[in-house]
Amino acid sequence: MLKGKIKTYNAKNGFGFITQASGEDDLFFFKNAFPIDQQYKIQVNQDVEYVVVEGQKGPQAAKLDLLANKE
Repeated sequence: MLKGKIKTYNAKNGFGFITQASGEDDLFFFKNAFPIDQQYKIQVNQDVEYVVVEGQKGPQAAKLDLLANKE
């Protein structure tokens, strides 16, 4: 799985963008790409793991998982 950080998240609309650790372009994600128990814990700057899939408008993150931040 790839790693990155939540760059932006709009809880009202249920989507956001991830900054990829690889330095590639930011990826779009939908809230429902997270397990149901994580969907209300999404916050900006959180570390995540994900896979990339082809969405309707290009690449997007899927099968997201929140990682415990080491701070």
